[in-house]
Formats: sequence, C-alpha cells, structure tokens
Amino acid sequence: MMCRLRVIKTDCTDPYVNLAAEEYLTMNAEDGVMTLFLWQNAHTVVIGKNQNPWRECNVEAIKRDGIYLARRMSGGGAVYHDLGNLNFTFIAKDGLFDIERQTDVILLACRLLGINAVKTGRNDLTVTGKKFSGHAYFSSHGFNYHHGTIMMDVKGDDLSKYLNVSAAKLKSKGVESVRSRVTNLREHVDGPLRDADTKELILAMQDAMVRAASREYGCKAEEEELPEIPEALLSKYASEEWRLGTKIPFTKNIEHRFEWGGVEIQLEMKGEYIRNCRIYSDALETEVFDVIEDLIRDCRYDAGDIRGLSSALPEGTSATAHEILGLIAKSI
Repeated sequence: MMCRLRVIKTDCTDPYVNLAAEEYLTMNAEDGVMTLFLWQNAHTVVIGKNQNPWRECNVEAIKRDGIYLARRMSGGGAVYHDLGNLNFTFIAKDGLFDIERQTDVILLACRLLGINAVKTGRNDLTVTGKKFSGHAYFSSHGFNYHHGTIMMDVKGDDLSKYLNVSAAKLKSKGVESVRSRVTNLREHVDGPLRDADTKELILAMQDAMVRAASREYGCKAEEEELPEIPEALLSKYASEEWRLGTKIPFTKNIEHRFEWGGVEIQLEMKGEYIRNCRIYSDALETEVFDVIEDLIRDCRYDAGDIRGLSSALPEGTSATAHEILGLIAKSI
C-alpha cells in the first residue's frame, strides 16, 4: 500500500504534553498517512493504562525527587524515561497499521547503527539477550498507535530506584533483577558513536529511524511541526485523577500471573454482594478490564454466579475476560 510518511520531532520533554500530543495525533490520523512521532521525556515513570501506581513504582521516591509520574493510554508495564531514552510512536489508521512492519523499521534503524537487534517475547527488542526497547499498543475505532522506548544511554540506577518489578514477573522471565535484563545501545554501537555524548546518540538514532521508515514505506519522509494540542487533553494527562486513579476500600485482594500478564483484583464487599471492583494489570490489552469491572459490580459473591457472567460478556470479548472471571470464582 502506498502511503505518505509524516515525521514529527519535538524538543518538549514534558510527559503530559507529549502523551497528550500522542493521543491527539492518533485520534486525528488520516487515511494513507503513517506518522512517526519521535519524542523524549525528562525523568519520568510512565505506567500502563490499567496499572496500580502504588504497586508498580516507588511513588514516595518519585514525589521526593521531583520525578514526573504519568499514565499512558496503552497497556503493558511501567517504564522509566530520561533524556538517554528515545520514545517513538507509529500512528496510522486500520489498513496501514502493521506492528510487524513498524517493528522492522526499528530493527533496520539498529542495523544502520551497526547493532544486531532481534525481537523477543510479546513486545521486547533485545541485543545480546538484553532488552533495550519495550513496546505497547492502542487501538480504538480504527485509530491506532504503536509506541515504545529505545534505551540509548539511560541511567541504570534511576531505573531500579523508581520501578518496583514483582518477583513473579522476574521469575517468569528467568532473571534476577530489572537491571540485569536491560541494556543501553551505547554499549553496542561501533566507531565514533561509542564515545559520542548522549544527545549525539539520540540524534543518530532519530536519523536512523527516519531513514529506516523511508526504506520500509518506499517514500521520502515529510517533516512537520507538532500541532497545537487542546487544553482539555493537556489537563487530562496532568491530572491526579488520570495519573493516580481512585482507590477503593477493598476487602478482598486476588493476585495471579497469567502468560499474557499479571493481574491484581480488588473487591469491595457489601454483605454477600460485590459492591465495587478494581482490576490492575500490565497486560497489553486495555478495555477488557473496564468491561469486567462494570459487569461484576452488584454480582453475588458466589462462584457459580461469577462464572455465569461469561455469558453476558459482549460478543468478541477476548479469552482474557473468561480467565479473569474464572480466577475470581476460583478464589471463593
């Protein structure tokens, strides 16, 4: 499919502005246009749409040190950004959006810098067995994005200082710590870039990404300025309601790790009924958890009744929903 390749780079390092811009660009995507958005955040922990910030990161250390805490629209796990990291977002409507092609752009960009990177697992890119890039995805009514990190020269001490990675997650990946499973691409480039400063490394990867995208899509990249972002979107991403969410006074907590990710389910009980439900997860899926929360409210806390909710799930709901309902029923 022929397309127009649009590239937008920004010097803004405010995560609330950048995430708002990402949503605005996505929901205003045009047919036949692939947008490559390249951006950076200064000292930021970004959590997935359905994650519990109090569990996934050290909120007190983040507040104390003046670090940004942000929440994105996509699923997946918590990540740390500083100016040694380059963020990318591929934005396109259905028909042009293709995760494999977009991933190939990043792998080609790495090869252009002399780095032999490969795709591993559900959403990671690695070199010599260590992760340097994690990806997540968002789709709604034909509008899509694929975004992620490219660790060029991230400070490892800060990475482990602000993120809490569960023992179950580390065990599932066969590693001992978050620091042992990640690497910076600075350690893998050849020639003059090995001694370049961080800014030069970032600019080199930006250039490689643009060249790789032009090759993949067979067209010249057209660079554009970032459009003005509506104030309502900027306010949304900066708000505590979006970033931290609201806690419920739960009386039962259920935790489990599936192949597709971990879940933490909080239930607030009133007598024999479930008054409220909150589900946190690092799964790449996002909307399924809202569906279950709405469905299970006011349901009787009975294994049979909860399993019976499967028949009320909307048509096309993924198997993830059935697994979660089964987990809740099994816990009774």
